[in-house]
Amino acid sequence: MNDASLYNQGRNSIAVLRQKYQRGAYRVIRDPEGVMSLWAIEGLENARFSMQFANRGRISANIEDMPAEFVRAFIEYVGSTVKR
Repeated sequence: MNDASLYNQGRNSIAVLRQKYQRGAYRVIRDPEGVMSLWAIEGLENARFSMQFANRGRISANIEDMPAEFVRAFIEYVGSTVKR
């Protein structure tokens, strides 16, 4: 899979989460062991949907700023945890 396709799938996974949660601010974190988790940011439950990504101390609102292995893990995480 090329990078453009991978990042497109990553954006599609964000859309799945946006459809499920609709409101609130979230952070997707990949811990040093590679485990993905999704955290709601307290106090922003009624804010419009937004998402940040955290990997090895780097935080970004753009999935394109994350390395390919992070994006692959994120896509797998969304696919395995969100009921479609």
